[in-house]
Amino acid sequence: MSYRDLREFMAAMEARGELRRINGAHWELEMGGIAEIAYREGKEPKPAILFDEIPGYPKGYRTLFNFMGPPWKVAAALGLPEDQLDRMSLLRNWRKKTRELRLIPPRTVASGPVLENLMTGDQVDLFKFPSPRFHELDTPNRYIGTAVAVIQRDPDRGWVNSGTYRVMVVDCDRLTFHALEGQHGSIIMRKYLSQGRVMPVVVAIGVDPAFYVASITSIAWGVSEYDYAGGIMGEPMEVVEGAYTGIPLPATAEIVIEGECHPGETAMEGPFGEWHGYYGNLGLEKVPEPVIRVKAIHYRNNPVLTCTQITVPPHYDSAELYAITDSEHLWSVLETAGIPGIKGVWCHAVGCARLFNVISIEQLYTGHSQRVGLVASQLSGELGRYTVVVEDDIDPSDLEQVVWAMETRGMPTHDTVHILEHCHATSADPSIPLSEKKKYPVPPKPLYSSRVIIDTCRGMEHKDWYPIARISPELRTRLLSKWGTELSSFMK
Repeated sequence: MSYRDLREFMAAMEARGELRRINGAHWELEMGGIAEIAYREGKEPKPAILFDEIPGYPKGYRTLFNFMGPPWKVAAALGLPEDQLDRMSLLRNWRKKTRELRLIPPRTVASGPVLENLMTGDQVDLFKFPSPRFHELDTPNRYIGTAVAVIQRDPDRGWVNSGTYRVMVVDCDRLTFHALEGQHGSIIMRKYLSQGRVMPVVVAIGVDPAFYVASITSIAWGVSEYDYAGGIMGEPMEVVEGAYTGIPLPATAEIVIEGECHPGETAMEGPFGEWHGYYGNLGLEKVPEPVIRVKAIHYRNNPVLTCTQITVPPHYDSAELYAITDSEHLWSVLETAGIPGIKGVWCHAVGCARLFNVISIEQLYTGHSQRVGLVASQLSGELGRYTVVVEDDIDPSDLEQVVWAMETRGMPTHDTVHILEHCHATSADPSIPLSEKKKYPVPPKPLYSSRVIIDTCRGMEHKDWYPIARISPELRTRLLSKWGTELSSFMK
């Protein structure tokens, strides 16, 4: 089923016992810290955590962490079968859905729950919402935007883009907007500001699961995430026209902020712990980022502020979702490039679903595995620090199998490890020394990194490889048929 808003999704989580409530935790480090402890040390499945009665805020002004964590939540958000929750089944079901997905434009309605309350002019107060300070070194910044949809309209073609970018509270009526080089939101912003034009922008918080998925997914330039979310849901999203920006607003969101960016207007942003587990832009230094002047804030009664605790990976509140969406994207890119024989792809959570990626293939010709590795390693500035290519008897989502293949199927000196230099990088890359980044304080930044390709596939000339000591599929089937009841008590 699809969920029309975040609250339907929360109700489904609670019905399954996958939502926990905590009252009284402070926005200053406590909420984020509790969420991180629960992710790392809590029992499976990791529950969503709903914080209420936050000191200094009325009861009902809540924050929600880990709303996209365990496999069931991912399947539910993507509209996939909820009885097939192993990683590769989730990925294959998502691939099937994306291949058949029909874009459905949104439907404009006269009103919606997000219009229940309004602040404009001197009433605007961003501190009305319990935005957390997440990490101890984030001093003194609070972030209202870690799990949000930032919505813009392309000035040339008029299509609407939504992406999940970082949004910091500057003061009661100003925010900063942080998008990395090459991201659609950054490209659209540069178009406006480089032409001396004011950019209208919307920050939507607590959106429905399908729109959130669309906002974090790599979608082709020119395709609106509203249309993509409608395709996931199988029906149009409902939107209301933004009175102050003209941008369509998600009608069922919890909080929607309308504002505008003016050319040359910046504020110092950061520091903030990044997705890779470091303070990776300029370390603990602040950087200038474009300012959003807030014109209006729409919000529901008893609003829910969605948050994600970005920390050392894996990120338990988003890792599986990013792994599936990024794996599907990488698999599709390889097939679009005309490379046959791709049997599986997995972007591992321990690599933030970006830095450590594995592709399994059926080898069809000499050089096949190296070609796969080369293409996969160059997909973007953030994907593919380490790309491992394995044969199709290896499950790419199983790190134990992958490491076993790396250990036993090739010597590092014999065409197994390839290091590519002078590859594209972004300012978030933690492997680039701070001294190098400080040479280029403002975009565009001529930064480079390297990539490693590990080719574990046995050469096609090696026909006499060692037999593998592993249960055969046929014996496994017979044993499960005979002993399935006894085995089910301790199988996954």
